[in-house]
Amino acid sequence: MSRLERLRREVQLRGWDALWIANPINRQYLTGFTGSAGWLLIPGKPVPGSRRSTRLITDGRYAEQAKQESRGVRIIVSHKSPLQCLAENLKNWGIINMGFEDAQVTVQEWQRLLKLKKGVKGCWASGLVEKARAIKDQEEITALRRAVRIAEQAYAKVIQEIKIGMCEREIAFRLEKAMLEAGGEATAFPIIVASGPRSSLPHAQPTSRRLKAGDLVIIDFGCKYKGYNSDLTRTVVVAKMTSRQREMYKIVKKAQKSAEKMLVSGEKAAESDKKARKIFYKAGLEKYFIHSLGHGIGLEVHESPRLSLLSSARLAAGMTVTCEPGVYLPGWGGIRIEDDILVGRESAQGLSISPEELPIVGRGRPRSLSN
Repeated sequence: MSRLERLRREVQLRGWDALWIANPINRQYLTGFTGSAGWLLIPGKPVPGSRRSTRLITDGRYAEQAKQESRGVRIIVSHKSPLQCLAENLKNWGIINMGFEDAQVTVQEWQRLLKLKKGVKGCWASGLVEKARAIKDQEEITALRRAVRIAEQAYAKVIQEIKIGMCEREIAFRLEKAMLEAGGEATAFPIIVASGPRSSLPHAQPTSRRLKAGDLVIIDFGCKYKGYNSDLTRTVVVAKMTSRQREMYKIVKKAQKSAEKMLVSGEKAAESDKKARKIFYKAGLEKYFIHSLGHGIGLEVHESPRLSLLSSARLAAGMTVTCEPGVYLPGWGGIRIEDDILVGRESAQGLSISPEELPIVGRGRPRSLSN
């Protein structure tokens, strides 16, 4: 059964006449269309005389692209406003009771639609497609594996090039270039490179700061492949390592391994976060773990489920998540280890593998440095 057919059944179960999909990521998931403009209108029942009842409404800029990418839909290239086109289809189908993505459709858009199609009633539908997206099929898992491999291959190349005196921005530039050369479509997000005391900033952007011997360096990176994202974090030390750095890395790695054991079908998502925090609590570091353990990953870098103490979700086989414990000590630095994980029925499977020990890089100096 196709993704669209499964969703149509959900629409029928809820007693809706149709469902309006406005989220571009959900539209891509359901049809394959990646253009920036387009709405889906999915009827609860097949429309008489129409082989493809679901409508993809877009504009002339995407007429050709929609034909090339889309599957299982009738494409409507509208020369009117999208809302006018949507309203006309609602009238033609006699749609009154409609689900819509309230997290995506603005109040202004909904009010305008009510003027164009009087009598229509709306039901909140945000989260419906996201719930389906949380469990990946084999095609999606294959794309995610490739996105991880590309990122790992690029990182393995760039890490050999890091030297004392190299600046954070150069590392980020080289890593982005290497991922694109290895087959990535784009970076999954702006690459994070934070060195020395700056490594205590979880989301620091790369600067012109140059690496010094003894610096911890956090590198958070990922790439997009066939629309799917990888998200990895590695921590290294430049030229020389202290015993404290070595021990802190071991603690973070222990927290990650402990949490990964909970990433199995049926477990509460919050339990993995609790496991990591227990390790940090025993080491007296709990106050330095300042974010949640991880998040779902797929067509979006951050999606369902969330691995957090606040999460009420239960894990299921086929979910893909990040596991990224970290500690951040102001003035000293930080350590984060992040891997992408496939939730299994009995055990988690690492899509990526991080080092057991804190790697040492950059024992020499670069041949030339810009001013």
